Amino acid sequence: MEKNISSGLNSETYEKEHNLIEQIHRELLGLDMPCSCKTELDRTIVAIEAWRQHKARKELVDSIREDYHNLVSGISFLTELENIDRLELTPEELYDHAESLKFLADLADRCADRLVGLSTISKIMK
Repeated sequence: MEKNISSGLNSETYEKEHNLIEQIHRELLGLDMPCSCKTELDRTIVAIEAWRQHKARKELVDSIREDYHNLVSGISFLTELENIDRLELTPEELYDHAESLKFLADLADRCADRLVGLSTISKIMK
């Protein structure tokens, strides 16, 4: 089960794409090309990969920050559950709180996946 971590990007897909770029790089090194072409091609591949990593990292950081703010807002909405034994909540209110918790759980899971993706990118960038 692959989960999106950023604009359709997930850690497994990102690693596959990174490995593909490395494979292309190795194949191009084996071609009989003038040194200047190989050098220029190598610089281009490295620049593309660095740009890709930077872009993916920025998207993930932005998404994680947004998820964090949504989680904080959602949890503050649920503060009345602390006194649930003293409140007389209607069945609809109880159901709404349950749905809110499910939404927050999904949001937290997605945020965790994005953190794993950020970890993957950080490992590759080193």
